[in-house]
Amino acid sequence: MNRVVIAMILAATPVFAQAPPPAQQANPAPGCTASPAQLEANKKVAMEFFRAAGEARVALADPSYKQHNPAFKKRAEDNKVSDYEEFKSTFLAQAGRQGGPGRGPAAGPTPPQGNPLEVVTAECDIVSVIHKNYRQDPTAEPGKFYEVFTFDTFRVRNGKLVEHWDGAVINPPAAGR
Repeated sequence: MNRVVIAMILAATPVFAQAPPPAQQANPAPGCTASPAQLEANKKVAMEFFRAAGEARVALADPSYKQHNPAFKKRAEDNKVSDYEEFKSTFLAQAGRQGGPGRGPAAGPTPPQGNPLEVVTAECDIVSVIHKNYRQDPTAEPGKFYEVFTFDTFRVRNGKLVEHWDGAVINPPAAGR
């Protein structure tokens, strides 16, 4: 009889077995089909932008590249060129200056060094990179720096940068200009 009672109790007791977890979605954005491997590939393209220079950096951008940095946009409008053409001329010119003769370390105190890429996230075709930087404290003596974080966000499609956002502003002209 004990067996019958135990069997009845077991049959009446709800089973609290844990259901298997649902398949992990690669990206929670509605309509996004990016796989984890695609998200990683997109992150690599965005991070390469900060490692590359000159032609290698220009090669990362698609000719349809759209820029949302207002200083770049203004230069493109002033020069009557596309966002891509401004991207290309800016980074080719920077590479030329970096490799030019007589270019040595800057005089004066230097900020602390560290990993400039702090956080890299990807969702669908958007990659955001948060950078740790050090800026001269304008309220303190030279050589006194403070930590600041900035960001760059890219849209990456087919292994190319197609759009860019950051927190840049158009600065006023230097005094005396």
